[in-house]
Amino acid sequence: MRRNSGFTLVELIVVIVILGILAVTAAPKFMNLQGDAKIASLKGVQAALNSAKSLTYGKALVHGAEKKAAATVSNGSDSVDIVYGYPKAEIETLKKVLDLDLTTGTTGDYFGKVDGNAVMIYVHNGSDTGYEDTCSVKYEPATKTGDGTSAKYEPAKVTLTVTGC
Repeated sequence: MRRNSGFTLVELIVVIVILGILAVTAAPKFMNLQGDAKIASLKGVQAALNSAKSLTYGKALVHGAEKKAAATVSNGSDSVDIVYGYPKAEIETLKKVLDLDLTTGTTGDYFGKVDGNAVMIYVHNGSDTGYEDTCSVKYEPATKTGDGTSAKYEPAKVTLTVTGC
């Protein structure tokens, strides 16, 4: 008598169904890897900007430039334009204080765009269009309100928005 060995059709179907259920439950955890990568990258930019503005403000304090509307401090072999002690909100200035491949063109790691008096930084998508402010880091310059002894200085602000990544 000849004995066949192997799996029955019912056993194979059960295994396929189980694999399908596992794939459906596990897939959503891995589907938004690109969004997670953008968020992590922008969090790094936010931390770098916060550090850079603190270091620049420290240099401005040493030079007595923390209350000047426009001044320049040394950044190693280069100089950085500051506003009330913090880096000026322009792409070229932020490139000097950050170690980022920040560009306004179609290549680079990060895309920078001037938005009013602020600078928006996005993860580069290979274009100079199509960026959403819901997936960005916003750098706003320091400001001064009032004059004389009642003057108040607000530090530069770094805002991370990742609701649309």
